[in-house]
Formats: sequence, structure tokens, C-alpha cells
Amino acid sequence: MEIVVVGKHVDVDAELRAHIAAKLDGLPRFAPDTRRVDVEFGHVAARRADEEYECDVLVHVKRRLIKGHASASDLQRAFDRALVKAEEQLRKLHERRVDKPTARRDGGPGAH
Repeated sequence: MEIVVVGKHVDVDAELRAHIAAKLDGLPRFAPDTRRVDVEFGHVAARRADEEYECDVLVHVKRRLIKGHASASDLQRAFDRALVKAEEQLRKLHERRVDKPTARRDGGPGAH
């Protein structure tokens, strides 16, 4: 799985990159076909001081794109919040994949 971390008008230090890599190690349990994860940070001119930074987590899964977006007062907290949203979507996708019966054309089990 490829991990790409980008900061727009924000410096992403090595400690934050290590935190991101450690947190993203658990993603393949929901979607083993995860190919790439893009993490993008940005600085926002917000009215509220507790939402100064934003983070987008894009998970590239086979034929799908899962996105989590969040804002927070620091980069790590913004990433953690965005990852929770992306993981929830991945969990739902996993449940749909597991619960979905496989349709067969020959009329066998699972045919509609």
C-alpha cells in the first residue's frame, strides 16, 4: 500500500509522518485491495481557532474512492478525525462486500 502525504502551506514533520504510517497500517483489514492512501493537509483561515487545520484522507480501493475530511486545531488531531470518518466508510463497504451474496448466471446458489 502506497502512502502519500502532502501539506499545502503546512510543513509535515517526520513525527507526524510516522504517526500517519502507524495509523494506516490497520486499513487493509477492512479492504485488503487498498492500493494507495493520500493524506492532504491544509491551513484554513477559519473563524474558529479550533479549526485552523484541515485534513483529507483519500483511500483508493479497487473501483472506489473513500474520503474522510476533518478540521482541528492541530494537524495530528485533524488527521485522526478524518481517518475515523474514512474508516467508518471502509467498514460499511466491508460489510456490504461480506453480506452481499454472489449472483451466478447459471441459476445456482445465489442467483436472483
